[in-house]
Amino acid sequence: MNNQTIPYDANGARASESAAQEQTDYVQLLKDHNEIPDTLYAKVTGDRIAEVLVPFKGNRCAHYGFGKNRNDDFILFRNGAVSDLEPVALSTGGQGFAAVKRFDVLMPWSNKEYAICVSPAESGYKHQWLPEHNQVGTVFAGTQRLYFDDTEIAEWAPDEAFRPVQSIRIEQRMLGIHPDDPSAPVAEIDCSHTVDRNGVHVRSAIRWLRPVSIAAGYGMMFPVVGSFVDKLATGHGNLYEATATDRSKTNLIEDDRSESYAFIHTPEGPDGQHETIAAMNVHDIAATFRYGQEGRRRNNSVVWIEHRNEAIQKLYPQVYDNHTVLPGETYEASGTYFIGELPIAKQWWRQQ
Repeated sequence: MNNQTIPYDANGARASESAAQEQTDYVQLLKDHNEIPDTLYAKVTGDRIAEVLVPFKGNRCAHYGFGKNRNDDFILFRNGAVSDLEPVALSTGGQGFAAVKRFDVLMPWSNKEYAICVSPAESGYKHQWLPEHNQVGTVFAGTQRLYFDDTEIAEWAPDEAFRPVQSIRIEQRMLGIHPDDPSAPVAEIDCSHTVDRNGVHVRSAIRWLRPVSIAAGYGMMFPVVGSFVDKLATGHGNLYEATATDRSKTNLIEDDRSESYAFIHTPEGPDGQHETIAAMNVHDIAATFRYGQEGRRRNNSVVWIEHRNEAIQKLYPQVYDNHTVLPGETYEASGTYFIGELPIAKQWWRQQ
């Protein structure tokens, strides 16, 4: 296979020297084989809900959605799909654009940025997830701002149609709050999402405000729809089956050393699914995977796949495992997601 050294641009930091080695960069591979213009298409669809279309081949687009949790304020990277871009007439005259969805790729509503299960240390309270899991809200907004091309959208007023842009950005400053002790937040959380022709760039920064017991914690997760995927490829060239549906786990033999991952659909499928790839690159892998720090996953690989059920396969970097953090400690996770096509002739895994 053709290996490419991962080159991070202004949207992400280069990996530390401890992890640096020649790996396949699946985001770059997709960018090299897709027709990605500078113009994207975005719309506000409701209160703290937005969608973005990134064309990658003709009118075929990666269709990304962002939206507020139901029971707390966190605006998460909610879903990723493949859609077709179509022109529509506006009620006010002129032309806008609409999306016709073909199929889902990234699992809707499944957390991608971070998920950390916390309780105030020695409190005896049940551990709860930051952000919301199981209808328990835990992350609440200080400020949340949306920008289209560096112009702030002051109101989340729904647009009639998608409009041309070059980028969108969502900036959030929030507090993590345990529901049994709401007067004393456990963390300050900053999160940014930027979408441009290079994909969806995510950065989360968490600063712990008090001693906090963490049962489990993950950063830069990668959940995909079960009907779309059947294999995971890593930057090290390893290929893993992703078809079991029994809640089993697959530990990665390269552990936490891969900076790039791709979920792929190898059988012939409708609407070009067999040429569609979902890729994720990890930025600043030393920070995102907490290299050299205490309290990461023990006994098995830090990065693993959960074969949860027929609906979802999910990659988990488990950066916390039964660990207590102290006030002032921080955790940062960052990376890029990208959906595109790769012609069958370029797919090395079809020969595996």
